[in-house]
Amino acid sequence: MSTGEKLAAALVLNRPDRLAEMNYTLAEAIGRVGPEWLSLIPEAARALEYEERAAGKA
Repeated sequence: MSTGEKLAAALVLNRPDRLAEMNYTLAEAIGRVGPEWLSLIPEAARALEYEERAAGKA
């Protein structure tokens, strides 16, 4: 994965520890992923949460 992809994944997963491991602050990560990817993060996080809930009920 590219750095931008790793940062986007950390943002989707709500993992500030991963950002710190990459030596990025939240603000720096947001700036690095850019507006297009940033606009997709809330939807991706909701989809992931939905899948986790569905897997827990199965």
